[in-house]
Amino acid sequence: MDMHAFAGIAVLLILAAVSAYRDALRNDPMSKLNASGIRFPHSDDQE
Repeated sequence: MDMHAFAGIAVLLILAAVSAYRDALRNDPMSKLNASGIRFPHSDDQE
């Protein structure tokens, strides 16, 4: 395999990890509160 294939696989793994992290944050009930206790609305809350 060449370097382009390795780079492509690495990018796909990073995107999968970021997607899983965002899903975990979306499902976490405490994710709407930051360290100071201010509530940040999610994109789902805007509608």
